[in-house]
Amino acid sequence: MITLKTITTIELSSLCNLKCLYCISRLLVKHPDRKPGIMEDHVFDLSLIWLSRLCEQGTQREVNLNGNGESCLDPQLVSRIRRVKEIMGDRPVAFSSNGVNMTEVLAKQLKGSGIDRIDLSPHSAYHARRAAYILNAAGITGIINMGAIISAHNWAGQLEPEHSIDCQIKIQCDPLIEGRGYISSEGNISPCCFDYRNLGMFGTVFDPDLLDREIRPYALCDTCHQVIPDYILSQKEA
Repeated sequence: MITLKTITTIELSSLCNLKCLYCISRLLVKHPDRKPGIMEDHVFDLSLIWLSRLCEQGTQREVNLNGNGESCLDPQLVSRIRRVKEIMGDRPVAFSSNGVNMTEVLAKQLKGSGIDRIDLSPHSAYHARRAAYILNAAGITGIINMGAIISAHNWAGQLEPEHSIDCQIKIQCDPLIEGRGYISSEGNISPCCFDYRNLGMFGTVFDPDLLDREIRPYALCDTCHQVIPDYILSQKEA
């Protein structure tokens, strides 16, 4: 039975200041079951409790403080990074940004927070380039993530055909294999960042038995570009 072993993502913000047609973010804000926004304090506090439990268990790996939104929209970003680093210790803490809100002042604060890496997505080439110079000057490492350009996919079949680009590169589905958890801004937990509709949700940060919840393949696995081993697919509920 696959259970939660590592929290890969804590989605501090499900809001974004860009509306890219190839991104799921613009659909998330229209979904009736979602309430996009900045993660509330009590949800963040509970996320840290589970993060700490998994660190004590010895299975927690890197954690990313971004999701289907822009983390720099969170006014508590710097202080929240500090709290996460206190728990994670030497384990990497990172986030991705479109760079739109990056400033020299914020970059210095982020450096002081202990962040290990900030990756940039070139959804706005001007802002990404500007942010790269700012972060480099502040001594923060990271990469320019070209995924949206060289390996664009269709978010497991959820994008409209006119905005979808099928991914030709088949990769293994590590989230299900490794027992990963993606915490949404509302506190729901799914194994996959594609799952903006909570179709594969196996628990929430409010569930006392979260670490005993089974993680199974779900509806999006049928339309995903990632390769899921047969032994995992056999566990999919009818």
